[in-house]
Formats: sequence, C-alpha cells, structure tokens
Amino acid sequence: MNYLVVQDWKNTHGNHAGMVHMCKLLEQLHPNQYKVLIKDQPNLFVSEKSPWGQIKRIWNHFIAKPYYLKHTFPKECMNLCSSMFNTLKPGDKVFLLEYLSEATPQLQLANYIRENFPEIKICTLSHLTVDYFKNCQHSNREYFEEWSAPVDKMLTLGSSLSSYFEEQGISKDKISTGFHYVDAAYYHKNESMEIHHPLRIIAMGSLQRDYSMLADIVKGVPEAQFIICHGRTNVDNLFDGCNNVILKGYLSEDELKHQMDIADVSINIMIDTVGSNVITTSMAMGLAILASNVGSIGDYCKDTNSILCENTKNSFIRAIKILSRDSNRVLKMRESSIELSQRLHIENVHKWFSSL
Repeated sequence: MNYLVVQDWKNTHGNHAGMVHMCKLLEQLHPNQYKVLIKDQPNLFVSEKSPWGQIKRIWNHFIAKPYYLKHTFPKECMNLCSSMFNTLKPGDKVFLLEYLSEATPQLQLANYIRENFPEIKICTLSHLTVDYFKNCQHSNREYFEEWSAPVDKMLTLGSSLSSYFEEQGISKDKISTGFHYVDAAYYHKNESMEIHHPLRIIAMGSLQRDYSMLADIVKGVPEAQFIICHGRTNVDNLFDGCNNVILKGYLSEDELKHQMDIADVSINIMIDTVGSNVITTSMAMGLAILASNVGSIGDYCKDTNSILCENTKNSFIRAIKILSRDSNRVLKMRESSIELSQRLHIENVHKWFSSL
C-alpha cells in the first residue's frame, strides 16, 4: 500500500489543481494501491483585527506560530497517521507530500516512521522553489542533512530543485525528479481553438509573480487584450488608465477555467518556478505560454509551445508583439501545449510513484 500524507490548503481547497485532488485521484483510480490521509487546513492564529491588532501580531509571530510549528503541528500529524501505524507492513511506502516546508514540519513524523518501521520506504515531495530555500533562514547543508537522513527518496517537480538538493550534499541516488500533474478530465478545451484579434493574454496566480512589471508590459502593448486574474491580491491601482485590461478578482475554479478557455496566451512573470499549477493547467487548456526563463520552466515548456523571456519588460513586450503579428504561430503553440500536457496526466504520476 502507498500511504499519501497530504496537507489541505485554503488556496487549493476543493479544486482540481491541488495536491489533495491529485491524491484523491490516485486513490480513486487505484484503490488497492493508495490510501490518502488529509491534514486539515492550519488554524493557528488569533485574529489580528483592532483594537489589539499590533499586540496580537506580536503574539502570533513570537509565541503562537513557533509553538504551533514545534509542538501542535507534529502532534496533529502523528494523530492523523495513527490508523496508518496500525496497518503498515513490509513493502508499504509512505509519501510525505509537504516535506521541507517551514509551514509544515514533517521531520518528526519521518523520524518516527524510520525508527519504528525500518522496513517501510519513506518518500517525500517538496513542491517548493530554489528561491524559497535561498530565502529560508534555516536552509544550510546541516538542515538538508538532517531532513534527508530518514528519507529513502526525495521527490521534486523540477530539475532546478533536484540540482539544488545535490548542491546541498544530498546524494543523487536519493533524488527523483518528476512532473506536476494536471487533471485532464477537467482541464481541457470546450471552446474552439480560434485565435482572437486583438490577442487575448491571461495572467494568473500570485505567488512569485511581479505585478509591477506586468503593468509596464500591459502599457507597452496596447494592441493586445489582457485578462488579469489577481485573486485576492490588490493590484487594481497599477492598471489605472489601461484600456486593454480586464481585471478579475477572486474567481471560482469553473470561472477561472472559462477565462482560460477564451484566451490565447498565458503570461507568467515569475521570480522562480518548479512545478507550477498555472503552467500545467494553461498547457492542458491549450494556451501558448509566455514565461520568465527561470527555475524548471524548461522541463515543462519547449520552443514549440512557448517563448521563454528574460525577466525584463522589453523581453516580454517583444514576444507579445511577435505573437500579435503571427496567428499561425500562436495556433501551433497552442496545439503543442495540449500535446506536451499529455506527460502530466495522473497515470504518469502513478507510474512514477510505483517505480520508487
């Protein structure tokens, strides 16, 4: 049996792109091989609203959060896995799918399994960026040595993170690189593959995104139409006076999928990336990709479906102008995105996990 220990998160709760849904799909498709254990969304902080907002912020930062991460979270993980401990047997594998994140410290759980079930294989997944670790206060060779010690296989969703792990002293034999999945049963085109005039470019996501540069790009290509899905991030003021922009706040997953379905191009200005939900779903929806040439983007996107840009305003503007003048190229890129997204189907994740 493969036990999948996964964290539910507010931003992906209930949708088809999060890790919880991936685990449920694996269990649904292969019920005799997978068992999912879902940890509820963290609820650790008291409200920071007035009149005691500043005091509560200090309490959260210095007392509530450290205590939760050191004591409460590990205890919750152990309680979640108690039923698994009663059924583990030789040949089973445990997948810890939030490993190495400061927000989800699973080291205590990994050490417990290694000590008490030495015959069980422990596989961990880190869907984090190299930039995250470089900006993490505790990230050093000793940190990675400690966290990798109880683990048999450390999984990543991109080659940039795998290379970084090697640089931190983790054995190459312990690292396995795969792809983020996409639920192709949900993320597929409903509208016909027509190219719009003006070109419709959609921007999505908030993590590791540069909205200030996006605003400069929008102003530099008035001949293109932009759909900017910024969620709960307040960026409206950056686009004052832009007549070629439609701003969308928080959208349901169905609404977001529709916006992708009526667009031509997905633009992604990123500081770093490994396996991005936005990239994978954009490809499955048949969008041409414009993206910063950072991290593991080259694992997912090729010359046939994307233009990978320098992280500068002018680089993106040049790319948009090229595509605005070449509908045939846009069409071929969109078709290539769908073809390349076949590598991301859930059965390929199953094959990956089964091979470990």
